[in-house]
Amino acid sequence: MKIKSILTLVTFALALMLMISCKKDKEAANVPDDFMSKAFSFNTATKQISPDASIKATLNSPTGIRLLYCYLVRSNTTDSLLYIATPSSAQQNQYELSIPPDTYSNTKMQDVKGIRVMVKHLDNSSFEGFIKVTAFTPPLPKIENVPASGLPDLNGKMNITGKASSENGLKQIEFYDDATGSFSLADKISIADNAKSYNLNYVYTYRKNAANLKVVVVDNFNLSAEALIKIPLRSYVLYPDLTMMANGTASAPSTNSFFVGETGTLLGSCNISGQETKMDFLTYCTSTSVFTLYVPTNVSSIAKNYKCGTLSWDPNTADLKASRFRVLVPGSTDADRIYAAYAANTITVLNDDFFGSLAVPNGNTAKFDAVVANQAATVFNTSTAYLIWIRVPKTDGSFTNQLMRVKEVNIASTAALSTMKFDIMVSK
Repeated sequence: MKIKSILTLVTFALALMLMISCKKDKEAANVPDDFMSKAFSFNTATKQISPDASIKATLNSPTGIRLLYCYLVRSNTTDSLLYIATPSSAQQNQYELSIPPDTYSNTKMQDVKGIRVMVKHLDNSSFEGFIKVTAFTPPLPKIENVPASGLPDLNGKMNITGKASSENGLKQIEFYDDATGSFSLADKISIADNAKSYNLNYVYTYRKNAANLKVVVVDNFNLSAEALIKIPLRSYVLYPDLTMMANGTASAPSTNSFFVGETGTLLGSCNISGQETKMDFLTYCTSTSVFTLYVPTNVSSIAKNYKCGTLSWDPNTADLKASRFRVLVPGSTDADRIYAAYAANTITVLNDDFFGSLAVPNGNTAKFDAVVANQAATVFNTSTAYLIWIRVPKTDGSFTNQLMRVKEVNIASTAALSTMKFDIMVSK
């Protein structure tokens, strides 16, 4: 009887110990996972996540992790499976989750709320964590006040102005032209200190055949904005900084008294013979030091003064061009418009329409007089009335227009050695 009581007590004690042990095991199995994550932001423009390069979380699981299912949570749509992770045996209790960017970079993330992480444990129990993700759409950069068109100057330079801005900070401004047919990079400038605005004042060097210049502003998110500048093709050829000499002397023959507009070349007293029909006009200085432009058909009385050693020039004026001059005197609407267009470098054509209602050139000569009060349709100077419209006849009965800009006239002590410096546009 005594032995039986002892066995009963032992059995009860063992049962009690087993119950306590099972309770502890159950409590251990119910220890929750520890899920830690930052809040992330998705840039919808660059398709990049921040503050890290990928969406990450750390999971500590006493029970052990078998699988992780990552669902994309967005407003107004069903959660979608984005990524499945399978930890190795060494990672089953502590796992660093990293969702590759290529799993969401091409997904519509504008309404994203976050990533719901479903954890499947080794014992088939589960746990749920959440990674907060919000979408961020940065403002696009701006490029403003850029001219719609522009023309290179005499040196092939074109000044580009405007204002670039970006709340994201500016990175660089790029310049592309279509000189090769398609747009290619011509130049770029870097912008320091993450400046949010930049006043553009850039000198572009023209590349032959370019008809368009594209200005592209790039910000720190590599977002861009662009402006297109048209470069109109000129219907004329510009010959800058030409110098013509008066008739010269026997001992100092002229080398540049005759202008050939077709090629922009200058001929002198010793090489004009046989090429007279090519010239559009010539220069002469009278004995009273009046520097004068002459049309070829009006040289009968002065031809003998162009000498090559002992030989005098003796052309047949009937074969020469009957060009005509008109000095553009400021004060009329059309003359003022042309002066303004010349100063702004916006002239693209030299047809008759360009000259508006101005009277067609009819002067046989155009004379230099520095006194502004004396300026007239046949009298020019270098300060106010310095543009000369030259009309040159062609063999088919049509005309070629030229526009001369007189820059300097230097009267030498020997009048025949005087010179004139000018730029001239010759219609194609």
